[in-house]
Amino acid sequence: MLLKLTEIFHGDIIMSMKDQRKSIIVRMKPEILEKLGKLAEREYRSINGEIEYLVSQAVCGAAGGAYEAEFFDSAKAFIWDGAARELIPMRATDPVTLADLKRYEEEKQVVVDNTRAFLRGLPAQNVLLYGDRGTGKSSTVHALVNEFAADGLRLIEVKKRDIITLPRLMNAISQDDGLKFIIFIDDLSFVEGQDNYSELKAVLEGSALHLGNVLIYATTNRRHLIRENFSERTNDMHENDMRQEQLSLSDRFGIVVTFVNPSKTEFADILRSILADRGITLPEEELSLRAEQFCLEKGGRSPRGAKQLAGIIEAELGLK
Repeated sequence: MLLKLTEIFHGDIIMSMKDQRKSIIVRMKPEILEKLGKLAEREYRSINGEIEYLVSQAVCGAAGGAYEAEFFDSAKAFIWDGAARELIPMRATDPVTLADLKRYEEEKQVVVDNTRAFLRGLPAQNVLLYGDRGTGKSSTVHALVNEFAADGLRLIEVKKRDIITLPRLMNAISQDDGLKFIIFIDDLSFVEGQDNYSELKAVLEGSALHLGNVLIYATTNRRHLIRENFSERTNDMHENDMRQEQLSLSDRFGIVVTFVNPSKTEFADILRSILADRGITLPEEELSLRAEQFCLEKGGRSPRGAKQLAGIIEAELGLK
């Protein structure tokens, strides 16, 4: 029997039975009705993503409507405006280089090697950079485009809210002109039932990434990309479903690189290296004391903190 949802009124669902041209009223518990509403919203978003792709194909054609190579000569990094469905060149970008990022040599090398393979047309993976705040995850991605822009690498930053428009973006960069694109999603995390993580899953395994000129790099501070609503922790089955959702999304990143905060000694080493790049040398006892005092005030250690402290020291010396 084919049922169609036609109206919701005070917790009653009125359905029409197409084959019998009748209506029935089904009374449901509020919690069940709420779950049905969330499911409907999730399915709507998923279908909307498919519509985006079909519209882009119908309007632009298989390759028509894609940006010409000359457009990407204007910048090495771009922002995707999902509302306007257009790429915006970033005229001023973070000048950070891989050499500026102290420590984390093994972690950086994994990402660099994957990017080099990508540029050479070898098998390469989508990358998830996971770890503590301020450890250089985003800076590593920005440093890649500064390092390899001359080799045809371009960076496109996509906000989480614009993930649903990724099919349109894929079509816009589908020209086979030798350029390679990293789609960068920073600070990736989702709330169960409220965000479009299903669309990202679809893109990560979709045919667009098999064109060979697109990879997705994302950063996150969360061990679990999908954050569970406490109110929905109802039973073991639900928790198992959540684990499966989390794993299925993470599994679509072929490489996961973990960045952790430095130890006391490592923080001092990072600070010393940054100061050395700026032509500054401090006595070891003073450096260690300043480093530890700063970390106590900040409530933790990170490479970002070491860079901040180096700036403070440089300014103090410059004012003397």
